[in-house]
Amino acid sequence: MFLEKIDIRIVLLFEHKSKPVDFPHLQLLKYLLKIWAVDIKQKKKSLTPVIPIIFYHGKGKWKSKTFEEYFKGIDENIERFLPAFDYVLTDLSKYSDEDIRNRYDEIKVRMALLLMKNIMNEQLLKQKIPDIFLMSNEVFENEEGEKFVKASVIYIYNNVEKGFKEITQEIETITTKGGDIAMTIAMQLEERGLQKGRQEGLYENQKMVITKLFTKGKFSSEQIANYLELDEKFVRRILKEAKLF
Repeated sequence: MFLEKIDIRIVLLFEHKSKPVDFPHLQLLKYLLKIWAVDIKQKKKSLTPVIPIIFYHGKGKWKSKTFEEYFKGIDENIERFLPAFDYVLTDLSKYSDEDIRNRYDEIKVRMALLLMKNIMNEQLLKQKIPDIFLMSNEVFENEEGEKFVKASVIYIYNNVEKGFKEITQEIETITTKGGDIAMTIAMQLEERGLQKGRQEGLYENQKMVITKLFTKGKFSSEQIANYLELDEKFVRRILKEAKLF
């Protein structure tokens, strides 16, 4: 008896987590259903097999459970009515920095994993920045490499609370080009932060003036809009938010 050989398409579903979650299967199930809904919409004869993979690099310990363990007190008679699927867990905390260097030859992969592994500990990250970015000198050979380093610096900025300037200076001592990129991005992000702050400050100021003119000055929304040279819809929205209109 010969089995027919057929080609099948398998989808790898990657889910990134930086902190433990209680019911990861539920979120994965939503994604699985969306993928299979597309299969049905495209009128495929069979659904696509999906392998869910969770990539975790948080501080807390990831506690793996089966789907059945979410339901306490059930037996096999009830279990047969539950969805049956599992996921592959890649827990970065279980790998040492040396493991990562030995396991991956691609420099960008090593840099990314080392950053993600150490990003949760700011002091530790500062110590390891020289070693991580020392590899970046080999990345600047093309435009894609520079984009990767820029993305790495932005990733650090978004996850480090206080020591970003120190880290930027550290990068500059390791690689001149990387340092230039880091400093440029630092200035751009700082300027964006100032602009956002100015915009938020302007909004709060407008909100205060509008509510005072309405409550104490007894001006109508139309009069306030004309006086402050604002759109009346904007004035009405502010008054609604303040529950005055």
